[in-house]
Order: sequence, then structure tokens, then C-alpha cells
Amino acid sequence: MNENNTTSKSIVLLAMLLGLLAGIVVAPKVKGGSDEEKPHSTVGEVYDLISGEYVDRLEGDSLDAQLVAGMLSTLDPHSNYLSAKELQKQQEELSGGFDGIGVVLRYRNDTVWAGEVMAGSPAERAGVHPGDRIITVDDSTVSGAKRNVEYAVKLIRGRKGTKVTLGLLRGVEAKPLKVAIARGSIFVPSVPYSGMLDKTTGYIKVIRFGETTYREFHHALANLKAQGMERLVIDLRGNGGGLLEAAVDIANDLLPNGRMIVYTEGAHMRRSNTYARGKAFYEGEVTVMIDELSASASEVVSGAIQDNDRGMIVGRRSFGKGLVQRQFDLSDGSALWLTVARYYTPSGRCIQRPYDKGSDEYYASYLERMLAEMESDSIVSEVTDTTKYYTNKGRVVYGGGGIFPDKVLSYLRDEDLVYVNGLLNRGCLTDLALECVMRDYEALRKRYPTADDFVANFVVDNAMMERLYALGEKKGVKKDAKSARKYDSLLRTTLKANLGECLYGAATYYRINVASDHELQQAVASF
Repeated sequence: MNENNTTSKSIVLLAMLLGLLAGIVVAPKVKGGSDEEKPHSTVGEVYDLISGEYVDRLEGDSLDAQLVAGMLSTLDPHSNYLSAKELQKQQEELSGGFDGIGVVLRYRNDTVWAGEVMAGSPAERAGVHPGDRIITVDDSTVSGAKRNVEYAVKLIRGRKGTKVTLGLLRGVEAKPLKVAIARGSIFVPSVPYSGMLDKTTGYIKVIRFGETTYREFHHALANLKAQGMERLVIDLRGNGGGLLEAAVDIANDLLPNGRMIVYTEGAHMRRSNTYARGKAFYEGEVTVMIDELSASASEVVSGAIQDNDRGMIVGRRSFGKGLVQRQFDLSDGSALWLTVARYYTPSGRCIQRPYDKGSDEYYASYLERMLAEMESDSIVSEVTDTTKYYTNKGRVVYGGGGIFPDKVLSYLRDEDLVYVNGLLNRGCLTDLALECVMRDYEALRKRYPTADDFVANFVVDNAMMERLYALGEKKGVKKDAKSARKYDSLLRTTLKANLGECLYGAATYYRINVASDHELQQAVASF
């Protein structure tokens, strides 16, 4: 849902996750150490003393990680040390795939559930259904008060070709069954949905910038052009970034030949300019949507579009991450993501927020800024760099704190949204969707064999809404009749979208939800 209320904590909680932003990796990986013997340093002496004399026994890996983290904490908020396991996870996210069975797991009432079962995945071929409760993985119990989704994921993941057996409870009868699955390669799209909003307006949702993002984007763009698209909305809301190369390639599809996309520069990195190459693949109108969670590579694309006057930026001020990280591989399989440069938009802006007071203050000031903008009539409550920069057509833009949109979409401040946000934040809509597929999966798939059938014909009836209100009461969200009436259409659409996601995948969720996306409607109106 895109409406927000100042009393809601959901956005603030999401913002706290920004410390884990993927960042921008721009250069080939580099080996971190040297085989040549280096002179003994004070750091080495202190390390030896701690490991040999400290009162408690310390694991070497833990001490290494703490030492490196301490060193990096004095630099900037985005230089980061990744253990071998953390590095593998990040590489999977950026590569767009992993080895597994293709089930999106959810945890509810001390139980691990199969949420979405990806189309064509090993799990689907083996007969796993959305709504199945996963009780065991091989011989290990994964559901229960002392378990969680992470524990289940650890057991279910494995090398392609190896087998795993799930112990499932299905439907209300809850008869136990065992399902053996051969693990395979799972593709996770970074463009989960694209489609025509009307006869001339296309829409592409991008949730990250990874190795496959440009191919996915270009394919979506070509399909929309073939359908007669004359106007394009690129939705980068909530996109925390990723690979600079993917952002550059997407901008290249939209900008005329020779236009600057971005440039990078650092104390040990000479200035490097990147320009659009060849004729733009798409030359129609463009609007880019951003919000407070759009960062790094999202800001590269937004800045290039804005500074070249190629289209309109709509939404709220972006996060403000203008630092470039390079990955240095270390000898033990871990890696260092070290900030090596700043990136600048074509007009010369560095949109990086100040971090001279340390990482804690860096993220705290971001939350404070966001809360202030929630309560203010002006979304531009603070400009940390008042230097004026100019677009190709002479419009004034600012840096030092994110990309400022050309058209601001303020937070929707409505007391009636408190109830709606309560239902969302307590997971009532996703839980009810799971209950529905657990109870009625076979009947739903028989009645609606395809996503097209479901989108066109499924209706959330009054009985289902009453079940939603009752579930809310059970979770401590007291029903507000006025709010329920006012936002009835929104709740029904969002509930249908959640159910559609369980049955047919994430693309169906976005396909349904665009109908109630208040901010998207304003973005389309901006053309």
C-alpha cells in the first residue's frame, strides 16, 4: 500500500533496514592481501595481545570481524566487511538466482508456511502448494516456538541436483505427507512486473539492480513498445540499489547519444565519465517514481533523467547515497566492500548525505528527516548543500541529500488510515490470504486456472472482508467502521493482490495492486 499515516511505524521500521543497502559495485573484484611479508604493525601487536591474553576465550573469526568492523566504522557508513556466508548471500541477490526449491517461505503462528511456489520451480513440479505448512526438512523439525524462517531456509537451500524431503501438512484435514524434491537453479527477477496501464502508458517495476536487471528491463521495454507505448513510468520506489553497470545500461536505453549519465571520482580514482552510446532505444515520455527508500543505483538513473531533462521525477526525496564501493576478496573467502569514489550526476551533484558525525548519527538523521517530512507541508524540509546546479535546460537542482523530485507526492495524512495500517502492519491481509489458499487451493486453481482468469473474475466478497476484520480484532486491531467503509476498495484490492501472489506469483500482485496505487495514479497524471 502506498498511503501512509504519521502515526504508522511501518515506514520507519523499513528505513532502519537501509544500513544493509547493497550499494554500488563498480570495479572488478580485487584480491585483498599480498603474499609479501609486511612489517609488523601496532594493529598486529594489539591483535596478538587480545587473542593471547584476553580474559575470555575468543574465536579467531569473530575477533577478525570485530577488528575490521571497528576500522571501517571510522570511514563511512557504507564501507562494509562481509563474512563468507554474508558474501554468498549478497552475490545471490545481485546475480538474480540461487540453488534451492523455489518456495517463498513465511512464518506465522510458530509455523513455516509455503507462501508463493514459483512457477516452473522444483517445488511446483514436486507438487508443493501455496498454503502448505512445512513441519520438517529431512529429519529436522523447522516449525515450532524455537524455530524461524532462517533456520528452514538454511536446511532447504543446497547444491543443484541434491535432494531434500519436506514433511508437509496440507489443508484443514492436516494429513501428513512427505515430498522429495531435487534442488535446482532458481531465478529471482529484479523486474517482477511490467504492463500497460492504459492504451499508451507503460509501467515497469524495478526492485533491485543486479546482473540480470538490464536484460529484464530491456525485454520489458521492447514488449511495451510493441504494444504501442508512448509514455513510460519506471517505478524505483523502495529500490535500495545494486550494480552501477545495470543503472548505466538502463539510462543508456533512454538517453540520446553522447549525453552524460554519471561520473565517478575519488582520491585514488581518476575522474571517469560515462556517456550514453548510440540512439536511445525508447524516445517517448518518461516518468521515474522514487521515494525515501530509493538509493544508490536508483539515484543514478533518476539523476541522469533529471539532469538531462529527459523526463519527470515524481515521488519523495530519495535516500541520498552517492558513494561507490569496490569489492576486495580476502584470502579466507570473506570480502571487503570499500568506498573508493563518489559518483556525481551529470550536472555535477553529489547526492550523498553528510556522514561526518558517524554512522549512528547518519541513520538517525535520516529517520529524523523522514519524520519531519511526514509532518510538514513541504517535503523539502532540509537541504544540506545549497549550491545550485543546473540541468541541460537550465533548471536549478540541488545535491547533498538525495534526489529531489520534480513533482512531490506528500505523505497522505489521514486519521482513517490508522486502522488500515494496523491491519497491514500486523500481517492480517497476508495471513488471511494464506488461510484461503490453505483451505481452498484446489478449488481456487480449478475455478481460476490462470492469472488472467483470477484478475478478471475473482471478487473479494463481504464474507471475506468480515474474516479480515475478525482476524484484525484477534491481532489487537480494533475495527474502525468509518475507516473500513472509506478504504473498503483499497482493502479489497490489496487482499486480492496478496491472494493472487500466493496463487500465481509476484507479477500478479503488482498487476492487481496498480489499480489502487494512489501515488502511481498521480505519476500518470503528471504526464
